[in-house]
Amino acid sequence: MTKMKLNRLRSGKDVLKKDLREPNFRAEWERTALARAIASEVIAYRVEQDISQTALAERLGMKQPAVARLEAGDVTPTIETLQRLVRVLDREIVIDVVPPQREPRLVTKRAQTSRAVEKIEAEDYSLLIAAG
Repeated sequence: MTKMKLNRLRSGKDVLKKDLREPNFRAEWERTALARAIASEVIAYRVEQDISQTALAERLGMKQPAVARLEAGDVTPTIETLQRLVRVLDREIVIDVVPPQREPRLVTKRAQTSRAVEKIEAEDYSLLIAAG
């Protein structure tokens, strides 16, 4: 077996930076930004609460497979699902979509930095998702 030196491994950020240069990957990354951000919040909540997907599903009035899909980050949640999440998780979720080359005005500077869960600078829009 060949040993690889740890200092030769690329970081996740480096791998992502390279992958984002590929147009199809970038388009999918941008398309799934909201789903990934919500997945992070749902997982963080379950870890903090030390509960199962089934227990969270009961709190949300959903079935366990729906929670699993949310956590996988494959499905963009509906407004109704976001409303359930903020009510049960007791977290604020802010989604700001602006035209290109324009800074968000409705989201605070703090949310744009310390609370940002996901920030996408696409060709035709910018998306900022803050949660907490």
